[in-house]
Amino acid sequence: MGVTVQRVRNGNGERRRAARWAVAGGMVLASTATACGGSGGGGAARDVLRVATQQMPVQLDSCGPSNGSELAYTNVLYAPLIKADDRTGKLGPGLAESWEYSADKLGFSLKLKPYLKFQDDTPMDAAAVAKSLTQCKKMGNQVPEQVTGITADGDRTVVFKLSERYAALPDLLSGRMGMIASPTAREKDGDRFASRPVGAGPYELTDYKPGVSAELTRWDGYTAAGTPAAKVKKIEWRILKDNSALASEVLAGKVDYAWGFNTTLVAQLKDQSGITLGSNDVATGWTSINLNRSRPPLDDVRVRQAISHAIDRKAMAEAVSGGVWKAPTWGPYPARSPFFDPGVENAQPHDPAKARELLRQAGHGNGITIKAVALNTFPYADNAVVLKEQLKKVGIDLQVKAQPTAEATRNFYPGTDNLMLISAMGGTSPLYVYPRFYGQESPANVGEVRTAATPLVQKLLTTYGEDEQKQVMKQINAVSAGDVPFIGLYFIPELLAWRDDVTGATDSTSVQGNVNLAYLGLGR
Repeated sequence: MGVTVQRVRNGNGERRRAARWAVAGGMVLASTATACGGSGGGGAARDVLRVATQQMPVQLDSCGPSNGSELAYTNVLYAPLIKADDRTGKLGPGLAESWEYSADKLGFSLKLKPYLKFQDDTPMDAAAVAKSLTQCKKMGNQVPEQVTGITADGDRTVVFKLSERYAALPDLLSGRMGMIASPTAREKDGDRFASRPVGAGPYELTDYKPGVSAELTRWDGYTAAGTPAAKVKKIEWRILKDNSALASEVLAGKVDYAWGFNTTLVAQLKDQSGITLGSNDVATGWTSINLNRSRPPLDDVRVRQAISHAIDRKAMAEAVSGGVWKAPTWGPYPARSPFFDPGVENAQPHDPAKARELLRQAGHGNGITIKAVALNTFPYADNAVVLKEQLKKVGIDLQVKAQPTAEATRNFYPGTDNLMLISAMGGTSPLYVYPRFYGQESPANVGEVRTAATPLVQKLLTTYGEDEQKQVMKQINAVSAGDVPFIGLYFIPELLAWRDDVTGATDSTSVQGNVNLAYLGLGR
C-alpha cells in the first residue's frame, strides 16, 4: 500500500508507588533495545504502542510552567474536571458531572463524580481537589487571579470564590488547570513531582528519563472523564531530536506513531508502504511576531500596518516548510476551527507599495531600522531570514538575532531595545486566547498598552452564553484587525505519521492542540 496523505479533521497506595519507581529507575525501554523492523515492526508486542516525537517538555506537573510539549503527556496522565470536545470545543462532563455559577456570578461550584481516586490510590474527593487547586494557585501558573478561594462543600462539591465576574473559569477547568494532580503526591515529592506526576488519567507514568524516553502503563482505576480508557497495555515513548533518526525509526517499523516533527521529514516518509501522513488542521498553533507597541516606532499603528503589508505570508510559509505549510493567518483560528472568523482574513494583504506609503506617512520615507530577536529553532529562525529579506524591500532594516528561548524572551520582555519577538502563539478556548493575545496584560502586549480592544476583552470575560461571547469576539476581531496588536504569519498544523496497524490515529488530535494518545490502539 502506498502512502495516504490526510488532513485530520476531528469529524495502589504509597507502597505500590514506591515499588513502581524503584523498578522504573533501572528500566530500559524495549523500543530501544529489542524492537525489530518491518510493517508494524516484526516482533513488536501486540499491546505495546511505540511512539516518538521531537518535542521535549520542561516538566510534567499540570500546574507547572509550560512550553506546550508537555500537553501530550498531561492529556493521558491526568483527567480534566470539565472535558472540551476534541472536535467542537464544546464543554461537557469530565471528572465533574455538573457545574454552575452563583446568582451573582461571584461563586462557582462543580459536583464531582462519585468514587474517584488518584493513581496513588488516594481519594479524589472535594477536599483533595480543592487542596490540589490551592497548591496550583500558589505555583502561579494556571489559576487566574480572579479566583480568591477554593474550598470543599461536602465530599463531592468544590466551591470557587471569585473577586469579580469571570466567565472563563469553566473553559480553564477543561485545560491544564482542571487536570487535577494528587495533592498527597505533590506534597510528598516536592520538586520531584514534576518528573513523577500522579493524576487520574487512563495511563500512569512508570518510567521517565527527561529528554530521552518515557513509559506509560494502562491504569485500570481510570474513571471515564471524556478521554477514552487506555487501548494498549503500555506506551513506549521516545524523544528523537535528530531528524534522520526519527525518520529511520519510523521507516524501520520501530515507531508506530510519530508527531511534532520537522517538515523536512515529510519528503522521507511519503510514498512509503504502510505509512500514513497526516496533520491537525483544526488546532490553534501559528508562527507570529510579538510587538512592543509601547515604544517608537511600533507605537505608531501605521508602522505596524506597514510591516504587516510588507510580509508575503504564504511565500514565507512555503519557503520555510518546503511547501508543507501554506495557510497564512491574521487571526488566531484556522478555517476548520469552530471559532474561525472569516472577517479577519487578509486584514493586511501583501502590498509592498502600500507598506512604503504608510512608512512615508509615519515619517520614515527614508527607511527605518528595527531590532528584533527570534527563537533559534525551526521554524522561527527560518522565519527571521525570510522576514528580513521581505522587510528590506520596503525600506525596513531588520536587525535580528536568533537566540535560545530563555535568552530571546529575556531580551524582549519587559521591553528592551528589541521591539519584535519572532516566535509562536496558540491556545484552546477563546476565553483563554483572547485575553492572552489581545488583553492589556497579555504577554504579547509589552508595556501593557491600552487599546480599543481592552474594554472588549474585559466584556468577553464577563459575558455568559456561547452565542453572546461569539458576538464580543467578532468585535475584538474587527478592532484588532486594524490595530495590529501582533502579527500572525502562518499556521503550523502538527504533523503526524503512523503505521497501518495503528487504530484511532485520525481521532488523536483536537481543537485543544497537540495529540491525545489515549485514542490510539493496535490492530496487529
